[in-house]
Amino acid sequence: MAKITYTTKIDNQTSALPAVNKVAAADMNEIKTSVNSLYDSKGGWVDYEDSATSGTPINLTQNVWTDLTNDKAGSNTNVIYKPSYITGDLWDSASNSLKFSEIGVGKVLIIRNDFDITAGASNTRLDARLYFPDTGKTVEFMHDNIASNNELVRYSRTTQIFIQSSELTSGCKIQVKVDKSGCTATVENFLITVLSHF
Repeated sequence: MAKITYTTKIDNQTSALPAVNKVAAADMNEIKTSVNSLYDSKGGWVDYEDSATSGTPINLTQNVWTDLTNDKAGSNTNVIYKPSYITGDLWDSASNSLKFSEIGVGKVLIIRNDFDITAGASNTRLDARLYFPDTGKTVEFMHDNIASNNELVRYSRTTQIFIQSSELTSGCKIQVKVDKSGCTATVENFLITVLSHF
């Protein structure tokens, strides 16, 4: 089923039918508006694949939260199924943050982060979080221990959040922190799904 595209209707002034038997232009236009509003609020998803960090990994400073980056330039980036009302991107590579400005309050986001961490020392503790600059709040979604030095571990973690007005301006960052020096991060992709329940 597709959006209704006919032009605005005008009543036929010569109809002899009583009003109770007529389908007036206002009725048709109300149906069109109602159906099309469903398309303007439906969900969708995007998958942003990074290409930069595979060649130049992110150096992680010990005990410092570090932004994961994504240039969206990977060959498997897919924005075909992005919600129809989103005109821009859901990830801002310049600020390294998820963008909420076009999503609207009340929507639910499911964010899957795929990234690799290479340990610089044995028994490295790894933490990961979503950080909201506007409020200073965080959602920590992972804690792990990497056993061996130079071990590369691939992570895929999914987090669900809902959008409130306080998070709209700056969106949120995806950050990691390690407790040992010499660690690096490589970003594979970020899959962002927008759900609409109304």
